Amino acid sequence: MELESKNKEELIGIINELQTAYNALKEYYEKDQSLLSEAEARIYKSEEKFCKAFTTSPDAICINRLSDGMYVLINESFTRITGYTEEDITGKTSLDINIWVDPNDRTKLIRELNTNDKVENFEARFRKKDGTIVTGLMSATILEIESEKYILSVTRDISAIRIMEEELEKERTLLRTLVDTLPDRIYIKDTQSRFVICNKALIERMGKTNIEEVIGKSDFDFQPRELAERFYNDEQEIIRSGKPLINHEEPRVLITGEKRWNLTTKVPWKDHKGNIIGIVGIGRDITEIKRRETELKVLYEIIRGASTTSSLEELLKLIHEMLKQVVYAENCFIALYNKDSGLFSFPYFVDEFDNTPTPKDLAKSLTSYVFRTDKPFLFTDERFLELKEKGEVELIGTPSASWIGIPLRNPEGVIGVLVLQNYEQKNVYSQQDIDFLMSIGGQIAFAIERKKTEEEIKLKNIMLQQLNEEKDKFFSIIAHDLRGPLSAFMEATRILSEEIINMSYEEIKELAINMNKEAESIYLLLENLLEWSRLQRGVLKFQKEQINFKELVEKSISPLLLNANKKEIKIKKEIPDELVIEADRHMLETVVRNIVSNAIKFTPVNGSVKISAGLVEKEDVVKVEISDTGIGIPADRIETIFSISSKFNRPGTNGEPSSGLGLLLCKEFVEKHNGKISVESEEDIGTTFRFSLPYK
Repeated sequence: MELESKNKEELIGIINELQTAYNALKEYYEKDQSLLSEAEARIYKSEEKFCKAFTTSPDAICINRLSDGMYVLINESFTRITGYTEEDITGKTSLDINIWVDPNDRTKLIRELNTNDKVENFEARFRKKDGTIVTGLMSATILEIESEKYILSVTRDISAIRIMEEELEKERTLLRTLVDTLPDRIYIKDTQSRFVICNKALIERMGKTNIEEVIGKSDFDFQPRELAERFYNDEQEIIRSGKPLINHEEPRVLITGEKRWNLTTKVPWKDHKGNIIGIVGIGRDITEIKRRETELKVLYEIIRGASTTSSLEELLKLIHEMLKQVVYAENCFIALYNKDSGLFSFPYFVDEFDNTPTPKDLAKSLTSYVFRTDKPFLFTDERFLELKEKGEVELIGTPSASWIGIPLRNPEGVIGVLVLQNYEQKNVYSQQDIDFLMSIGGQIAFAIERKKTEEEIKLKNIMLQQLNEEKDKFFSIIAHDLRGPLSAFMEATRILSEEIINMSYEEIKELAINMNKEAESIYLLLENLLEWSRLQRGVLKFQKEQINFKELVEKSISPLLLNANKKEIKIKKEIPDELVIEADRHMLETVVRNIVSNAIKFTPVNGSVKISAGLVEKEDVVKVEISDTGIGIPADRIETIFSISSKFNRPGTNGEPSSGLGLLLCKEFVEKHNGKISVESEEDIGTTFRFSLPYK
């Protein structure tokens, strides 16, 4: 044998190695046995704990086979909660005992287990043995026992919690419904005046659709800064002092820009310890109440203004200011109809774009439509287009986004129209505004008529006084201005009758020339006096017609060209060939002839006269300008040059006669056309007369 061939020492070495290996194996075995015992002990304890937890858990615990839901094991709580005992479920599946109210819930559970190997907080409804329903909150996991998969589930009965939650939700819904159906605005804010909760009325008032758009925000997000700061300061004072704010009137501005009024009460909001943690507020819209109060005040002030204001202009300004307290009236005008002329005048006109129109026939304007129909008109695009298609109205002036017109009526009929407009914002006016304006329209008409009557009486008194003064002046002119030329003329005829035999040809010629000048002066004076007298007595006919202005100028100045040529004065004309004006031909010819005659008369040799005219479409007027390079008018005479009370007559640069009444006639004739006349002059430089007449 091989061992036998070994020597003793080698055998001893082998034995020692075997002993060492044996000892090592023995030590490993003993250690493994100790670990095994510890593992068995831990497993036992775990099993003991599991059994204890399984049997004593207040939650329903069960083990079911994954494949078909067959019950394997249930605890006592399962029986207590569902009513099913071990005997009831032995050999049966969850579907057999119909425990799932909705079998689809089991399908969802299985699907999630197969995906994630566990399920947590899975809520489902279960049917008890007696048929009643419970709600359970389930957690489950998959176990594998002897190659078979099982479901270990733990289900907590949360039916009582759900019933409590449903009751609380019901109470909350009832309370929320109550709060949201109240028209008053109810809200709670924190210590920084941010909304914590609010009702539907407040959400709508803020122009929002859901509460999330309001919560966490403050009045600075919804109101003009000035108002928001006022609200914030009030609320911070409540939080600081603990004193409530009761029935406080506050202005509010809606998202549309409309101003509203609230009657607000704000009180401290406290926690369970009594600490102030914000404010509780409730606001009631009192805009309509405030509006009715304001409307009554406006009506009172208008009635009062009819007797307290000193003029129609002051009255209309008062009416405008009063209207602005109730409606938007930044752009406001009153158009009054004149039966005699058939035109509308505008005694009050405040507008951010258009200038005050001259009296005109408004034809198919909305203002005229209101006047004709005697009905208020609230502008909408649809209504305007409908009337436009019928040919009843057309657009005049700058288009408005919002427009409202009210007839002004007295017992005798409609006297005019009140118009308010907004150029930027649509739907500014409402039926409520129409009702208000119609309710005071009669009082406005009455106040206007009363003030017009008062002014007419005042005007007639002034006119009577002026007529008396002018009559005295008239007789003075006749006595003074006629006496001088007639005396000179009589003296000349006396000289001729007594000295003609002794006079030379040249002396007779010079005397004849002087007699002719005196005769011209007398004739001119008598002609102007006659015209002025006819105008004052109202016997001068006023007949308007379509006139080509350039042709009229040519005809008017034709008799003056001889004198202009003698003085070598150039007459320049800048008048469009097609310019047509509606006016009284005789009066317009007199105006042009008198002004041009004066220009030639007071312009030295080699001077110039310029006549220009043109249509100003924006103002709907024809403006005429007649300028010269003459000797000018003294500054102290400019203001009174059109007045008979300070008649200013002086000879021309070549001694031409002057009555001083020509310009007075010009002023009267221009104003008869509802036009204006003015003069600018500088001595030794020249004079410019300007007058304007309505185009139509």
